[in-house]
Amino acid sequence: MLIDCPGCAKSYHIIRAALGPNGRRVACPRCDTIWFVSPYGATDATTVPPPALVAEIEVSLQHVARALPTAPAEKVKSQPRPPSPSGLSHFARNLCVGGALLASVMAAIGFRADIVRLWPQSGMAYAALGLPVNAYGLELHGLHTRAASDASGPVLGIEGEIVNVRPQEAAVPPVELTIRDRSGRMLYSWTMRTQKRRLAAGEHLFFQARLSQPPPTGREVTARFAQESLASR
Repeated sequence: MLIDCPGCAKSYHIIRAALGPNGRRVACPRCDTIWFVSPYGATDATTVPPPALVAEIEVSLQHVARALPTAPAEKVKSQPRPPSPSGLSHFARNLCVGGALLASVMAAIGFRADIVRLWPQSGMAYAALGLPVNAYGLELHGLHTRAASDASGPVLGIEGEIVNVRPQEAAVPPVELTIRDRSGRMLYSWTMRTQKRRLAAGEHLFFQARLSQPPPTGREVTARFAQESLASR
């Protein structure tokens, strides 16, 4: 049963059988108030009983107090966990990977001429992406043809100019000349070497070529080295 101290209002659980059939006086261990408790719950605060009785009752109440169950602890509200750094780490990792890929792409574009010189087949891939590569740093200008004849018959004369567009000296590769018909089909092709094999920065080189008995259906002449070409109709 539950009893309340009339002095300090402290509540205690006590076994009803401990009060006996007629009730008994009890003492509050907290404020020393003595009161009578009947087995039916009636209480009566009185004066302090003899010390022996008080000691007996205090021991009994202390035993009861120790036997009291502790009050249920309040449920601690769960605090939201701080955001896991894994999300940030994932973002940072993706950012680093994206930055590395971007740097690789920029390097592949910025150094494409060097890449094509080392790997000529890559020139076709750059051209397909709309990034033609001048691997030699040379350009063909002013390509034109003129028809003539000599004792052996018709002669096709071809003239043009090679320009070094690099800020340093460049080697001059062989020039490939090709004759095509109206449909673009190749009729004849040959390679010529220029007299000068190296050009200084910004230097121009004039070249000439002759072809005896050119294909009669030829309508277009192209000149090229590496990935660069120039057509003359």
